[in-house]
Amino acid sequence: MRKEFSQQLRKVTAALYAAIGCGLALLATQVYLSGYYEAILLPALLTPIFLGLALWRWQVSTQFRHDPAAIIALFCLGVFLLLQPESLIDFAQWHFIGLLYPLIAFYLLPNSTSLAFSLLLLAGALNLRLQSYSAEQMLLFIAHYLLLTSAAWLYGIHNRSRTSQLEQLIGQDFVTGFFNGRHLYTRIHAEVSRSRTTQKPLALLLVELHQYPEILEELGQRSANSFIREASHINRQNCRAGDEAYRYDEQTLLLLLPNTTINGALVLRARLYQQLLRELVCDAGPLDITITPLVLQPAEAAESFWKRIGDSCYHSLSERVEDNLENSDLKR
Repeated sequence: MRKEFSQQLRKVTAALYAAIGCGLALLATQVYLSGYYEAILLPALLTPIFLGLALWRWQVSTQFRHDPAAIIALFCLGVFLLLQPESLIDFAQWHFIGLLYPLIAFYLLPNSTSLAFSLLLLAGALNLRLQSYSAEQMLLFIAHYLLLTSAAWLYGIHNRSRTSQLEQLIGQDFVTGFFNGRHLYTRIHAEVSRSRTTQKPLALLLVELHQYPEILEELGQRSANSFIREASHINRQNCRAGDEAYRYDEQTLLLLLPNTTINGALVLRARLYQQLLRELVCDAGPLDITITPLVLQPAEAAESFWKRIGDSCYHSLSERVEDNLENSDLKR
């Protein structure tokens, strides 16, 4: 489902670039027929750029948080809005087309980058396009522009919040396609009860991808999502009938292994580790992973088992050790 949504979003973005390119081509044709040849240059130059970006994005998805195609498109669109001569005599307020700019920017890029592009265009418009207009017209444009920018900003925040809530409600992580931590908590209680009733063993594997935070910080969310999505695919390939896969936290995957002893978990751990080393591509250097096997102890309660899972995460343990060291230094 996540993959289909990503493909649909990519095609919509490509269609947006194509629409802008066609609009520029029509404008170039119109000013040519009107004999206003000075206004042909920018739309004639930018038309193939936007059509090329449309073809690029239609064929290839981006793995970067800041899409290079989007940055190029917003830069070119900003240049057009600021430098294009007013070729339409009856359209005295040409600069009001710029009100669409923040809406496009917030659709294509993350909120912070979109805000930067939008404010840069506003500053450019005040210096290059609006100098000949009255103070009332300038204030009207600024008010409308900031209102649309604020609305786009709030929509972006609201959309991310809705996505997170939806993930929690359906119990699925949209990036990996695995069940999420909330669903895992319920399943742990159910599997512990089943193990007690049937006297069958219960084991699991914690797969920690230690380079995920580094990839997220240096290469962005898209690259981090691609990294953990590829790791999830490899984990799913190693699941047997009856095994269940979860995304325990941001950088940890979990395989729940009913009817599996510690020896069986160790065999699966070795096979999974070797396959991850062979197939998982990491842009942050040699792959750094930890796979921790755990098995339900006799008479162990579900809450105790759940706590032991959290205590067994290597990266979580490292954070706790650092916090304890900092607290000790403060007390001294």
